[in-house]
Amino acid sequence: MPTGAYRKTPHTKPAVSQGALEQALCEGEIRAHYQPQVCSKTGAVTGCEALARWLHPKRGLLAPADFLPQIDAYGLTGCLGALMVENALTALSDWDRAGVYMPSVAVNFAQADLNRPYLASQLAWDIDRHSLAPDRLTIEILETVPNRPKNSVIVANIVGLARLGCGIDLDDFGTGHATLSAVRDFAVGRIKIDRRFVRGVHRAPRLQDGILATVAMARELGLQTLAEGVETPADLATLADLGCDVVQGFHIAPPMAASAMAAWMPRRKARSSSLWLTA
Repeated sequence: MPTGAYRKTPHTKPAVSQGALEQALCEGEIRAHYQPQVCSKTGAVTGCEALARWLHPKRGLLAPADFLPQIDAYGLTGCLGALMVENALTALSDWDRAGVYMPSVAVNFAQADLNRPYLASQLAWDIDRHSLAPDRLTIEILETVPNRPKNSVIVANIVGLARLGCGIDLDDFGTGHATLSAVRDFAVGRIKIDRRFVRGVHRAPRLQDGILATVAMARELGLQTLAEGVETPADLATLADLGCDVVQGFHIAPPMAASAMAAWMPRRKARSSSLWLTA
């Protein structure tokens, strides 16, 4: 279930009917928006993350918390997952044709998606159908996912996606219990530091110590680090000083529609890299 910034929560009484959600999925009201990920030192765009949004005909743009728990409750995660992947691959192809190069798009994959047989083969076909290189798609997995028996379907799919050439991000690092051996076995290329360790980092020495330790460990393992939830220039500057490679958050840009991203990218490229931290 590549859903964006949603984590499974206890089921409550659905506030949206199943029929309304099915219609929204079929008619494209629920779609991917894209949040840029940029180099902490230069501001250069390194990729983006696909996040689910619902453009409701009456209520306007809805955030994930307003509908994703109901998607899960009604068993529609597979439909949403397929939609998010197709949105991401279509956006990459459209941006390429428009002369706007986005290095990669990251899509969240939940346990239900990773447990689907032949997932790697299906994604290989989808990527080829869009005439894209596999490394243009990054798979985000939660830190708790790798702790599975080595003969499980989930393990086989993650290994298969890594062999295909897709990037593998370990999401929400610091909130689970991923082992170093799991990081190695799954060919993880980047660790995403959860937003709860990022917000207010400029004024929190304990958070800074944690970020510094994570960056040092990642470098020892040959991995990149990405801090999500960056919302202030002070936090951004601190993360850059601590050596975090990539940052993502509302201070850089909010999630936006594919067309808006196509307009935003040239403006970002035109900015002076030497001034971006203070701009």
